Amino acid sequence: MRRRLAMALGSAALLAAATVGPADATGQADLAQVRSATAAYHDLGTAMDAGYAQVSDCVPNMGYHYQRGVAATAEDLDPLNPEILVYAPLPNGRNKLVAVEYATWDEEAELFGTAFDPPHPHGGPPFHTLHVWVWQGNPDGIFAPTNPNVRC
Repeated sequence: MRRRLAMALGSAALLAAATVGPADATGQADLAQVRSATAAYHDLGTAMDAGYAQVSDCVPNMGYHYQRGVAATAEDLDPLNPEILVYAPLPNGRNKLVAVEYATWDEEAELFGTAFDPPHPHGGPPFHTLHVWVWQGNPDGIFAPTNPNVRC
């Protein structure tokens, strides 16, 4: 079982390296750590047990958002504990983890050398976000806010 998990994580790291585009070795290692830290959340029940709750219907080119908070400041962001998980619907009715998303009130936030996107109102005060498509290839880039490969 451990061997299969190690092989799966290694394959995910290779896939991500192929889809990220130009990045330094440190950036690739950081993203591999994010994948490792969030691998258990492929099981939606595990994500919900960890405090993530559905906060959106399926958003076109994004998916369903499951959130467990918003970081007060950039210093409160933890790359290994994203505030939001993003799932895409599958034809069989299940959901697939496709991205992690970081959320903060801090307008100067940056992770992985990438500035956060401008605020978007989500039924409350706007916050800044950064999508990271670590589990689904994205032709627009790993840090793009939307992904044309995700369909609702």
